[in-house]
Amino acid sequence: MKITKEILFTGIILLLTLPLIQSRGGMVKEKKLEGFFRLKDKPTIWTFSIKSWLDNSFQDEFARRVEDHTGFRKTFIRIRNQYDYTLYGISHASGFIREKQGVLVEEDYIHEYTGKYYIGKRTIDRKLDRLKDVIQKLKEKNIDLVIVFEPGKASFYPEYIPDHYRPRNRTLSNYDYMVSGLQERNIPFLDLNRYFLMMKDTSRYPLFPKYGMHWSIYGMWFAVDTLTRYIEHIHSAILPQIKILRTELSDSLRGSDNDIGFLLNLIFPLPQTPAAYPITEVGNSPDKRKLSVLVVADSYYVNIEQTLSDKLFGKEEFWYYNSKVYPYVNDDDHPVYIDKSDLHAKLREFDVILLMTSEINLHCMFWNFIDESYLAFNPGTAEDPVYTYENKIRNYRDWFRFVVAKARSQQRSVEKMIRLDAEYMYELEGKK
Repeated sequence: MKITKEILFTGIILLLTLPLIQSRGGMVKEKKLEGFFRLKDKPTIWTFSIKSWLDNSFQDEFARRVEDHTGFRKTFIRIRNQYDYTLYGISHASGFIREKQGVLVEEDYIHEYTGKYYIGKRTIDRKLDRLKDVIQKLKEKNIDLVIVFEPGKASFYPEYIPDHYRPRNRTLSNYDYMVSGLQERNIPFLDLNRYFLMMKDTSRYPLFPKYGMHWSIYGMWFAVDTLTRYIEHIHSAILPQIKILRTELSDSLRGSDNDIGFLLNLIFPLPQTPAAYPITEVGNSPDKRKLSVLVVADSYYVNIEQTLSDKLFGKEEFWYYNSKVYPYVNDDDHPVYIDKSDLHAKLREFDVILLMTSEINLHCMFWNFIDESYLAFNPGTAEDPVYTYENKIRNYRDWFRFVVAKARSQQRSVEKMIRLDAEYMYELEGKK
């Protein structure tokens, strides 16, 4: 009995020391965790100071560094994630949930679809009136601004939305009101969201992947083909033709088709799901070398940028969320922000401006591009300072979510709550 206890005790001690040994020597190569985060530097006493000790910042920072560099940390996280996901359907990928039939989706898609994120008639009308003015002024210079609604996964798969979100009781959404507002103002737009829904029952292969947050790679090719034909129609250009030579079938997802699946950081791979990957050929065109295009869009455009845009346009700039210049969007050390010091002159460099947004970003109303362009073409316009704070709230996702939750708790509209918070922020900061 004594020997058995000693063996057990020794085994426990070894298990407890394994993380320390791993953190020191890295005896086992662990698979890295996927996601958007940055590890702290390794713990060191050289950050110590009397001041940091007394205000507890040294202790907090040291503890976080130790945690980030604990041996087998990645494996322990994956085990925890697998346990919760397999037994309870809980996703530890922040902002992503598992719907019915194991479909993964970003939760904000659902809130946009159900109307929870509706920003209000007054706000949308103001933006669309300004948009019409900008379109007219650009058209006078033979520049076409194209509004494109990218598809949304919640709109495409409402049948998979969990019942507690009450998808059958959805109210007016930003998409619903924006579409009607554009039609009332005779502003043309390309509705790829509606196009995908029309193809839903006839498409041979999935237009949205089961474990992805964007359109499928297969669906992207149809979206691009439709987009180029639309540009040809409005700008009287001839762009290269996209020809699908054949389609490769696969029982596993590739690249962006599995981008949520990667973020789950599980031990075991998700169940296989069929997918299709077109093998394509892009022709040439005399107008391709002439057409200069500015794209103001979200991450849906990334796989177009990576695979196609250089074959379609002579010159292109991609303004990611109207903030950073692609491809420097994830480079925290050397980010490249858009130079808007002379936006009026900058916009005149292009033949076509594509203003593209997916369902999840409709509450942002194109990330201030409309207001910035309107002010650039109408110098001297006095902007309402409170409205500037409203735009900040709508464009900072965490702040917007907080205001939505507060609106619900106080039984106010989101539009009214944003206005009240903007007025408060202006009083707090704007008058200093």
